Amino acid sequence: MHHPWRIFRALGDSWKLRWADLPEGILGMTDHLKREVTLTVGMTQAERRCTIAHETQHILRGHVCGETTRREERIVDGTVAWLLLDDIRKIADEMVWHRCDLEQVADALWVDEETLRVRLMNLHPAERHYLSRRLAED
Repeated sequence: MHHPWRIFRALGDSWKLRWADLPEGILGMTDHLKREVTLTVGMTQAERRCTIAHETQHILRGHVCGETTRREERIVDGTVAWLLLDDIRKIADEMVWHRCDLEQVADALWVDEETLRVRLMNLHPAERHYLSRRLAED
């Protein structure tokens, strides 16, 4: 299992974490110059877990700016979704158990809904086949 807080902590004292009220829709920000990650206050545990994983990926991948920013966000989103939801069997089990209610599935898998959606949109064809077969069984 991927532990995003351990990964962030392993970066050492060179990176700081702070909490603040961020603009609507922004859960986290990484400032490479200040070597600081800011997370918004009031997030759920799943949102905190997914957001620190996301911001840590930005640190590991390095600073990007300009027209590549949107592409970088998609790459980071996909990487985080795979890191936090690497086992298609667990995803399938929860999809069956919760009758594909994504809010409940995400909660059971300890991620936010957006991370689950990204993972489901980027399934490998073999994973897609497995998931559809499991859903058809029940």
